Amino acid sequence: MKKAIFLSILLLLTGCFSKVSPSKPNTVNQQVIENQERKIDKTLEALDKNEKGKKVQTSTLAQGIQHSLNQVTNPPIQVETAKSLNERVVSIVGSPHIDEINRIKATVDLLNSAVEEERKKGQQLLAQRDEIINKLQKEKLELNDRYDDQLWQMSDKAKKVAEEADAAKSTLNSMSGMFGLNAVIWGLKKFFISAFTAIIIFVVIFIILRLLATVNPIAAAAFSIFDMIGSVIISMFKGLTPKAFEMSNLISKQKFDEYKSPLIKIIDVIQDVKIEQEKYPEKTFNIQKDILDQLDRDMDKPEKDLIDDVLRELRWKK
Repeated sequence: MKKAIFLSILLLLTGCFSKVSPSKPNTVNQQVIENQERKIDKTLEALDKNEKGKKVQTSTLAQGIQHSLNQVTNPPIQVETAKSLNERVVSIVGSPHIDEINRIKATVDLLNSAVEEERKKGQQLLAQRDEIINKLQKEKLELNDRYDDQLWQMSDKAKKVAEEADAAKSTLNSMSGMFGLNAVIWGLKKFFISAFTAIIIFVVIFIILRLLATVNPIAAAAFSIFDMIGSVIISMFKGLTPKAFEMSNLISKQKFDEYKSPLIKIIDVIQDVKIEQEKYPEKTFNIQKDILDQLDRDMDKPEKDLIDDVLRELRWKK
């Protein structure tokens, strides 16, 4: 008795000073933020790639300008100034690959050619480069818009995560009150609500399948699942409380078959005598000879013992 009182006081004190805390961080919210961060990183990588592509085109055009200016003989001061400024542009954006330099020089040579056909080829090559530049510019605008949208989404999701964290913290703080009993009440409330919802869903499905089982074989097959569940539950109750079936006036299938077999034989013999009497109404029938002796021949020993038990229970036999 003293030991039980001591354990109760110890549990009470432990509950008073305990606090409810999450067992692990909210990984779902973290995953949402990390996924959004990865999207932003990919967009930034695409923007960086686009920027490098624009620099390559700029440096290539600068090399073409320099190549064209270098072809001017006895250049005036203005050309020298343009060459000087262009050299600074090249130093800022860097030099492109040697293949790009060769291609732009070939384009410039065609554009500066005295032959009209070659100038047309140069215009075509320049138009192809214009398409690349236009594509880079459009891609830059799309990536900027995407980046802005992703930042807004990141902000919205971060706010949502912060609100959920605040709500969770508020819930934890509220559950820590009343010496920790608030947590018990909250858990029981959540359990009953969840259990009630599950029961309602189960009952609705049960009723629908039970109604359809009479007309639809597929529904009848599906309803057999409920029969299996019911049999398992009944078996569990029977194993846990073996006297419950007897007290509730329920019998098992084995017991039912035990009484059913002799009852069928009794009815069968009586029915045979009844039909025989209808055929021969003038004939006299003897209970011992025509009924009891026939039953004695049809029944086996367990069935006869069962009849004797019934007779003893009815006090017709000792």
